[in-house]
Amino acid sequence: MARFQVAIARGDDYSRLNDAFAELKQKAGLAAFAEKVRGKKVLVKPNMLGTFKPDLNVTTNPELVRLVVRWLRSAGAEVMVGDNCGMGGYGINERAARITGILEASEGAYLNIARDLKEIEVSSRFFKKLMVSRPILEADFIVNLPKLKTHTLTLLTVGIKNMFGMVAGAGKSRVHALAPAVETFGEAIADIFQVRPPDLCIVDGVMGMDGNGPTWGRSRRMGCLIASENSPAADLVIAKMAGLDPKEVHHLWITAERGLGPKQIEEVEINGELRPIPRFKPPTTIARRRFLSFFVKQFVYQPIIKSRLLLNPDKCSGCKICLESCPTRAMGWNQDHPEIDQEKCIRCFCCYELCGEGAWEVAGLLKRMRGKLV
Repeated sequence: MARFQVAIARGDDYSRLNDAFAELKQKAGLAAFAEKVRGKKVLVKPNMLGTFKPDLNVTTNPELVRLVVRWLRSAGAEVMVGDNCGMGGYGINERAARITGILEASEGAYLNIARDLKEIEVSSRFFKKLMVSRPILEADFIVNLPKLKTHTLTLLTVGIKNMFGMVAGAGKSRVHALAPAVETFGEAIADIFQVRPPDLCIVDGVMGMDGNGPTWGRSRRMGCLIASENSPAADLVIAKMAGLDPKEVHHLWITAERGLGPKQIEEVEINGELRPIPRFKPPTTIARRRFLSFFVKQFVYQPIIKSRLLLNPDKCSGCKICLESCPTRAMGWNQDHPEIDQEKCIRCFCCYELCGEGAWEVAGLLKRMRGKLV
């Protein structure tokens, strides 16, 4: 028997998702997984990139989240649903959960994992420590629910890349800035994935995205659900379906080199029909060049890392909610007003989002960026 197993079920429409999910459970042998999670804490990790409505197909479809939550609960698991969206702290997280439909689909299981953070050491040549969500580290099992999409920097963003969401606050921007090239960013993603590989990956490929994803590519029908207890194996199968060379998907190849997944499709036992995705459109060529890495580092992520939150003392009521809610204890108190230790601040924007008086302001380019994103 092959070391890695991947199941593929046809899923042409979300209105018939029940049938596709039932087929997937049977093909993937998920009854055995359900036995393992009985009485355990299970965190369901969708792709909740930002404040995008479900019909844009940027985030995991809420109906798949709903089905997975119900399935796990029926197995006797204690279920949590959470992700760190692309930018900001827990105020934006809850807004993203609501707009994407994931909050309602979680049926009471949604947990704002951006509220509970822990600094951990990471084995990486780019960074030594990262601020991650504690619930991801402490869950007994993680069910990874990525969206099948392209990405202008990583080529594909599926199971491995979705675990980048364990990083909180401006940590994602810091990773991009420290490893800006296509190859180095792929290695950094593999470093983060290795911190806590998920126990099950279910890919939402009913509707997905090709072209210049992960947000403004071409939304299109992919027609499948894919499951594996090994996320890199699921990613490799998707690369095969898309006609992509796995060596070009650097985070996928590096995880395989480290023994975390298969290198070749021959190492994977596939239960279901492996059908090529017709006319799959990869990101444009320029998006794969080093120029983009330089541009993104200098003009996107550096402004986030170097941004500053400034206090308008005339608006501050002295309630200290920012002091009490700061996850990294970067907030201090100076006589009658709060102040930030910029070296400790991770730009999670918790103080900005929680201040009832609007006393905190975001300075510079990031202020304009956030206005568009939220």
